[in-house]
Amino acid sequence: MKKLLFAFALLCFMQGNAQTGQSSVADRKVGRLEGEIGVGLSFGADKLNFDKNRLGATFHAEARYNIQRVPLDVGVQVAGSIFHRESVDAGELKFKTWNVMAVTDYNFRRHAKISFFAGMGLGYASLDHSAPIAFDDSQPNWGGFSTGTKTGSVCFMPRVGVELFHHLRVTLDYKLQEKANRHFGLSLGVVFGGGRR
Repeated sequence: MKKLLFAFALLCFMQGNAQTGQSSVADRKVGRLEGEIGVGLSFGADKLNFDKNRLGATFHAEARYNIQRVPLDVGVQVAGSIFHRESVDAGELKFKTWNVMAVTDYNFRRHAKISFFAGMGLGYASLDHSAPIAFDDSQPNWGGFSTGTKTGSVCFMPRVGVELFHHLRVTLDYKLQEKANRHFGLSLGVVFGGGRR
């Protein structure tokens, strides 16, 4: 984890130095406040002891503050994800996650119509493992959790993405939380506010 954070800090430093010589378009200030709502797909979760993973859905709402002197933004994200796993013995189980996280992004390679970002989030995940009626909840041996229960977990989320025309963000993230609910998300968000002055 320390190596990952060090590498991220080094990348931010190098990109910051590289940007000092960019055109005046990249040097213009951005709006201080912006919001985003988005939807997408959740995938790639560990199969645990199940036979299949299915694609799921994810959605989020986020508010951010753009720092003017450095290409950083900070904010808060509320997100939800849902996906299914299937097993011959257990049938289909639905996995739901709600996340509330503090988030930050470093914006680099900023141009008039496109910019890239890399960031992270840290917060809390509320987890719900819902079993079908036919499934026996007294057999909780599906990856170390009991079905039909609600639990909580710390969540760490690295992410990368691209912002197009100051109003569309495509983001790939990975929510590192309780083992049964770890997953990737690929989302498309619509941004309100922000942009370049």
